[in-house]
Amino acid sequence: MLVSLNWIREYVDLPEDLTMDKLSYDLTMRTVEVEGTENPAEGLEQIIAGHIIEVKPHPHADRLRVVLTDIGEASPVQIVCGGSNLEPGQMVAVALPGSFVKWHGVGEPVAIKKSKLRGEESYGMICGASEVGRLIELFPPTAETEIMDITAFNATPGQPIADVLGLDDIILEIDNKSMTNRPDLWGHYGIARELAAIYHSPLKPLPKFQLPESLPSYPVVIEDTKRCHRYTASHYKNLKVEPSPWDLQLKIWKVGMRPINNLVDLTNYVMLATGQPTHGFDKTHVKDQIVIRTARPGETLELLDQRVLDLDPQDLLICDQNNPLGLAGVMGGKQDSILDDTDEIILEVANFTAGGIRKTTQHHGL
Repeated sequence: MLVSLNWIREYVDLPEDLTMDKLSYDLTMRTVEVEGTENPAEGLEQIIAGHIIEVKPHPHADRLRVVLTDIGEASPVQIVCGGSNLEPGQMVAVALPGSFVKWHGVGEPVAIKKSKLRGEESYGMICGASEVGRLIELFPPTAETEIMDITAFNATPGQPIADVLGLDDIILEIDNKSMTNRPDLWGHYGIARELAAIYHSPLKPLPKFQLPESLPSYPVVIEDTKRCHRYTASHYKNLKVEPSPWDLQLKIWKVGMRPINNLVDLTNYVMLATGQPTHGFDKTHVKDQIVIRTARPGETLELLDQRVLDLDPQDLLICDQNNPLGLAGVMGGKQDSILDDTDEIILEVANFTAGGIRKTTQHHGL
């Protein structure tokens, strides 16, 4: 499990003189085993924001451009780049001489040097997202030759890219085996509660939400009450799928999840904050009601990853009136995905027995 210290600090004020060695030791001795720490900003110190002033064709190479770039120094520098989306006025990530990047995202990091490319001087490198850490998950390119566009951020030429994007953080890696008996710790708020106890600091309350009165109930039928103790379904209308705000994308990315869209990212955010998984179903794929039952003979289910399962009678399913929608507590089906045009969802918050989930995952190799 990965835990963001910046996220933890939203819930508890930690001692100002607390070092990571001290925090890791205290957590390991008292609660859970901290296997290591890392900072997403490490290794990016010499990768900075640059402002493109001019883009000219390379005189000796059709696929290259000569880019005059302001990097916050006394004079602009010239960089040769093969990016397909270079435009004057753009803010980009520039790897200065002495920095390290993964060339086209492949292999070990290589050192960037002043060089000549087909006879033209090049001071550094304008980077694509795959060449800078794990940023390809935050800036997914639409083409292989696309450079990372950071124009939407309030960056100044020469500013470290880690500062521009807010990457500076400490990520704790916690051994899952040391907390299988502590479901109260399976989220950032639970870890914050533990640190509040260790350092005698008050735990900040989570924000409260009051449901409107007289909401119509959404029909849920639990046929297998031994394996599903509780299931709630909420119907949301008038939604719009779009990219999440940057701070939400950054939060879940730092702890190992790929941002997808605002609706999916919110469900993952709640899980990572509280330890409670949630799931959103596209309402157009849910006929009449939610039914929690075991599989019937001959039923199949196509998963999100397009794998088709021959279901076992022991598999607990989330279904609508007619068909399976997902494997309870394991993975959603293709038909329950949130799509680009989704405007209504059924939000699941549920509790399934651990043993049944374990048997299903082992049986299907999931």
